[in-house]
Amino acid sequence: MPQPIWTYLTALLYFTEVSTCLAIAEVLATASHDRLTRMLKGRWSGQILLDVALRALFTVMGGELIIDDTIVEKPYAALLEEAAWVWSTKQNKVVFGIPVVLLVWTNGQVRIPLACRIWKRGGPSKFELALELLSYARNRLRVKPRLVLFDAWYPSKSVLKRLRDYGWYFVCQVKKNRLFEGKPLRDYKRQPYWQAVGKLSGGIKVRVVKYRRKYYATNRLSLPAQELRATYKRRHAIEEVFRFLKDQLSLAACQAGYTRLGNEQSRVEEGVQAHHIALCLIAYVILERERINQGVTLRHLRRTLIVRGLKVSLPSLKRVRMAA
Repeated sequence: MPQPIWTYLTALLYFTEVSTCLAIAEVLATASHDRLTRMLKGRWSGQILLDVALRALFTVMGGELIIDDTIVEKPYAALLEEAAWVWSTKQNKVVFGIPVVLLVWTNGQVRIPLACRIWKRGGPSKFELALELLSYARNRLRVKPRLVLFDAWYPSKSVLKRLRDYGWYFVCQVKKNRLFEGKPLRDYKRQPYWQAVGKLSGGIKVRVVKYRRKYYATNRLSLPAQELRATYKRRHAIEEVFRFLKDQLSLAACQAGYTRLGNEQSRVEEGVQAHHIALCLIAYVILERERINQGVTLRHLRRTLIVRGLKVSLPSLKRVRMAA
């Protein structure tokens, strides 16, 4: 892998608000703005490098897979190739940014991103991207999860059938208009609390639990209702990963991907932002390994790196570099 990749990773790990290659060149004497820019535009695979980091630092066995998406907001990058106007459920409005579908593995103690895909208007749907991620986890990473967790946006017929074909159990929320035994869930029973075994649209046999206004489903039919809801809550681990990536690892800060010519902007090679996002995920994996080794929290480790800077050694970064 080119040297600028490791320079960029170093900047992500040790410094805050890394947004431009110029800024990295200013804080690291050995860095070159031009080389960093060419690296981001280069023909290398962020997924392959993330795969290398995972194999060098972790053994992924059992545990749970979580699928969810987030928007890397880019309000001032109108001509960025990967960005689009998309609806944000968190902000309840349309925002301009890069929609990223992420697959995270957790065993309750460790949370690591395994792979991601960028959604583009006119390209594969988020369901299709989720299928790609599940296939990658099974066939490339050889993951055999205990459960797969996702919210009410992802239990499409295709996703549920794929999980059934893999022999994997899932726990998810489902929307109130989803057909269950031929009726919308909201009309199946009028009580605020109920549970039943039957088939969702698509022919998937599940146990459905209604708790107040929310509906939960699982194909692990023996799972009690209370345990089902408790299991679903563990899906929020991926929200913590998103939050750390955005708050601590400059996920949305990269300004590469377009140039300004006078009063106009011109497009550049597609994939620049994808490379930045991949490097942020790799930085997260490295920090997760280090915080486990040191017995501290991610935020404590991050503060230590910011305060003490390059004086703090990161053996996991060296292991990934050697493995690559």
